[in-house]
Amino acid sequence: MEPIEIVRLLTQRLNEGDLEGMFALYHEDIVNHPGEHWPEGAPTKGIERFRETTEEWLGAWESISIETESIEAHGDRVVAHGAWHTTGRISGVSGALPIHLVFTVRDDRIAVVEWFPDHAGAEQAARGG
Repeated sequence: MEPIEIVRLLTQRLNEGDLEGMFALYHEDIVNHPGEHWPEGAPTKGIERFRETTEEWLGAWESISIETESIEAHGDRVVAHGAWHTTGRISGVSGALPIHLVFTVRDDRIAVVEWFPDHAGAEQAARGG
């Protein structure tokens, strides 16, 4: 499967609530770099730690979905730009958070996720800049 197809499938599975199917798309040694602009600035390594932090984050929301505005492949790296649409579990407040990600795919699984504060930074990183 092409890297861009894997990222599209990731979005589809999350939006369908298929968390097991979503986690199956990640490599066992996944590295997640949230970036300095996120409170969880330190990288996480390994599928178990990634699963734990992702499930904890998802648990804060009554509902969550991803709207993808663009997905572009640059070899084994894929830039995705869009927004999380969420409703708080306790507050009931709805909102949208822009996201700019670079996924690196290895062996038909996502091996690295990098979060960026803007699309230009993500695009530059994906192109190797």
